[in-house]
Amino acid sequence: MRKSKLSTQILWVGLITILLTIIATMILPLVRERSLRREKVLADMTRIWGQPHLISGPVAYGAGGAVEVQKFKIDGDIKTSVRRKGIYRFPFYAAKLNMTGKLGASANRLVVLSRSRLQIDSATLGKRAVFFGEQNENGTYAYRANVAGQSGDELKLSLTCEGLQSLSFTPTSASAEVRLKSDWNDPGFFGDFLPAEYAISKGGFNAYWKLHLPRYKAPEEKYLHLPAPIEPDVESVDAVSGRRTEVAVATATQPTAGRYGVNFYQPVDIYLATERSVKYAILFIALTFLTLVLFETISSAEIHPMQYLLAGTALVIFYLLLLALAEYTGFTIAYCAAAAATVLLLARYSGSFLLSRRHTLAFASVLTLLYALLYVILQLEEFALIAGASTLFMALAATMYLTRKLDWYRTH
Repeated sequence: MRKSKLSTQILWVGLITILLTIIATMILPLVRERSLRREKVLADMTRIWGQPHLISGPVAYGAGGAVEVQKFKIDGDIKTSVRRKGIYRFPFYAAKLNMTGKLGASANRLVVLSRSRLQIDSATLGKRAVFFGEQNENGTYAYRANVAGQSGDELKLSLTCEGLQSLSFTPTSASAEVRLKSDWNDPGFFGDFLPAEYAISKGGFNAYWKLHLPRYKAPEEKYLHLPAPIEPDVESVDAVSGRRTEVAVATATQPTAGRYGVNFYQPVDIYLATERSVKYAILFIALTFLTLVLFETISSAEIHPMQYLLAGTALVIFYLLLLALAEYTGFTIAYCAAAAATVLLLARYSGSFLLSRRHTLAFASVLTLLYALLYVILQLEEFALIAGASTLFMALAATMYLTRKLDWYRTH
């Protein structure tokens, strides 16, 4: 290949790489559209199966205002399943919660608030049964009971709640201990108070919160309300260790209530993973074309710009295949299937112009390695940048090594 021809070929390859990268980024709006469609289906599902629960209480009130519930504890056992609607799947939970505490003073009223409907199975104060009435107040379920509680009376409350996605609580006393266990093995802990201890295994998770807010006091009953609904941060589970001290210090002196809980999110968001993979399109296309340019340079093969364009188009269609398949099979299976189909297609096609079975197999091996590296990068999340940069550096180093004895000015 002469110098002028090589320069022209590299220019063509660069232009085609830019064009295909632009086309690949046009897939991003489609990914977001499918993601919004999923959120709409989720909104429909919550109307059927229940909103994510946010529970506040029980809060005790006496003649002088709010009464502290001392030694307040929550023990929860959560069973999960996956509910389907069309091609979409969502985590559904049924939680059995047992709440206990002791009145710090006389009380004549108990209040529990919830974002979604609760089923109160039993309630006692001292040795007397307590019966709650339910009201829906502007979308908040309020449960109130008239009691005749004395200082030191033990409060026991057992309730069941069912819903989608998340379960959370707001502080209602100066100190509290919360223990949750579940068979869901991919929890995301979120909110103003993260677990003091937690353990996650294939069989599920156990989490323990210990709250100590010496300046906190429950508001008057007319001001008692739930925080505005927010979306749990699904990535906060990865930052539990790093954020726990910071969050504890920031909230220990605040008199206002926050929220804390667990999100039962699915471990791989196919739309987020697909979007991240598209963002690496320029890296992937450039490395693939670099491989072809090297084969063309060190061998007698001649590759037409149209052949580069067709090969690059297959690389772009990979992302459409990935998105379409992932909605049915999950991300990992879809990724393997789309990558395998693309590698087989390009290996078969490259055999027509590489003119060497050895070069064709080598090209297919490089493609397989690139797809494997891309998958690893997608799984690394926090280390994705350094992994991508390292991949580029190693590709450059390999190119330099393979062409170290090549005379770029002469015909080959």
